[in-house]
Amino acid sequence: MRHAVLGRRDREAPPRGWVPLAPSLLVLALLFFLPLALMVAISFLSAYPGPGRPTLEHYARLVGDHYFLRITLQTLRLALVVTGACLVAGYPVAYYLARTGSRHKHLVFIAIISPLLVSVVVRTLGWIMLLGSEGVVNGLLTRLGLVSRPLDLMYSFTTIVVGLVHVFLPFMVLSITSVLSGIDRALEESAEVLGAGRWRAFLWVTLPLSLRGVVTGCVLVFSMTLGAYVTPFVLGGGKLHFLATLIYDRMLVTVEWPLGATMAVLLLAVTVALLAASAVAGRRVAADPR
Repeated sequence: MRHAVLGRRDREAPPRGWVPLAPSLLVLALLFFLPLALMVAISFLSAYPGPGRPTLEHYARLVGDHYFLRITLQTLRLALVVTGACLVAGYPVAYYLARTGSRHKHLVFIAIISPLLVSVVVRTLGWIMLLGSEGVVNGLLTRLGLVSRPLDLMYSFTTIVVGLVHVFLPFMVLSITSVLSGIDRALEESAEVLGAGRWRAFLWVTLPLSLRGVVTGCVLVFSMTLGAYVTPFVLGGGKLHFLATLIYDRMLVTVEWPLGATMAVLLLAVTVALLAASAVAGRRVAADPR
């Protein structure tokens, strides 16, 4: 009888291993890994579509191309600036959401995540309505007599940074808030009881313990900024180029698929290296958050 019950339990036990993941892995392979493998293969062809021979000329061309290197550095600079701005602007908001008991907390939370409910195209076009030569800001300045003619507020690096910060700030705030909410307030109170002021308790207790959220938010914002296309293209007005816009031009405008695929592979390599570095940093922070 006992053996029968045990056998029935074994039959009713859920499957283990990779079997439950098979459907998800199949979808992931078809929708992600297969197109990625095709892109990598195209990057090693001399021509596509059409007959092409295996070659490394596109990689050699990009490594020695000063224009491509300048665009790469400009893209990395944009990603660093946007990530830094999101961190500076997002950490205080995240701290407020995690620590406040105000009844207006939900309004702040809705204000932060509301951009995620609107298409990125609509959000970007909204900045044109605000900062354009006939936009709200210039109209207000002109009516107040502060300027005699509209200011040139569009199509600059700064405008792109503002637009991207507006798009990606929620990811930084949510990443940090999730970690701050899990930190026991008793740790801060104990530090203050032992003589540390509020700022010192924050710098020596709260901030180190929240670094996992900071790292996660920075990785998300940085990697998404590297691949951003719509906002840099629209707010840059075609005057400023980054890796995503350059890849678009090579793939769909000049129809240089192998060269565009090579750029995409190099961009992917930079992103993967970033994720690997953040994983190492995250493990070190988890091991010793001080």
